[in-house]
Amino acid sequence: MRWFDAHNHLQDSRLGNDPRGWVSAAAAAGIAGMVVNGTCEGDWPEVRRLAAQCPEVIPAFGLHPWRVSARSPRWRDALIECLDQTPRAGLGEVGLDRWILDQSLERCVELGTGPLGPAPLEVQLEVLDEQLMLASERGLPITVHCLKAWGPLMEYLRGRPRLPRGFLLHSYGGSVELVPELVRLGAHFSISGHSLHPRKALQAGVFRAIPRDRLLIETDAPDQLPPADWVSHPATETRGRPVNSPANLVRIAEGVSGLLGIPIEELAAQCEANWMGFFGLPFFGETSSRVTAPAGSAGVAEAVLPSDLGGSCSARRSERYPVPDGSR
Repeated sequence: MRWFDAHNHLQDSRLGNDPRGWVSAAAAAGIAGMVVNGTCEGDWPEVRRLAAQCPEVIPAFGLHPWRVSARSPRWRDALIECLDQTPRAGLGEVGLDRWILDQSLERCVELGTGPLGPAPLEVQLEVLDEQLMLASERGLPITVHCLKAWGPLMEYLRGRPRLPRGFLLHSYGGSVELVPELVRLGAHFSISGHSLHPRKALQAGVFRAIPRDRLLIETDAPDQLPPADWVSHPATETRGRPVNSPANLVRIAEGVSGLLGIPIEELAAQCEANWMGFFGLPFFGETSSRVTAPAGSAGVAEAVLPSDLGGSCSARRSERYPVPDGSR
């Protein structure tokens, strides 16, 4: 079985200065591909570098709602430059967040909003609109964050044309009632290890309502650490605090398999087809390795895999830095 991480942030400075080590640890654990999402102008170059070094990585560039107030006047031009210079990139992480508006300024700054704190929701919407317009114009996949802002997001999506490649709702936390309409609007849904916490038990019914051909799995590493029972690769950040590793994806998938009542082999095949269908084919170039989708899947018939692209990051990473804790 091969697994594909739909969403992480391995450029995050908490993980140290060798993100390739984390990619290598994930590859050794059976993760064949991952999407690494930028969040602001400051980290887009690091995402580009990592993707250039590691064929397992599909880069995505976006302005996260927490980062909107700290954007520069030329942020959109910088985003377009990243997309122009990185042909296989997607867009993300973008979105809306009302939760952040209720946090103290001190907490917001700690979370990366910048000294002004978070942008008002109407400004977040303006920035989201700019980025979805780019996804529409360029036919790119886009990953959307939504936290306690489902009403505004749904109103916005209903009022615009459907995106040509649809969109991914990362770590979906909306209601079961929203799922059918979101599917009609073009949504795909990823499930994170955070959903395996006992307090999230009611979300299982929501996840079972997601059509199987719209389902993906993510780690959101270094964030959204699963419960201890679902952590196969314990890891710490530069200050010694526990963090999530992309290598935990297989264990997370085992938990999701139980939540959904889907055999693990079937879930792996379905998620591979879905990941390739949403992220893979136009970004890996010429096809040479077949991916067979389960019956009823909307996945593509064939797509290039990282093994076809000249080896993995694990064979090329620097030996100056250790592999993250728990990865061996």
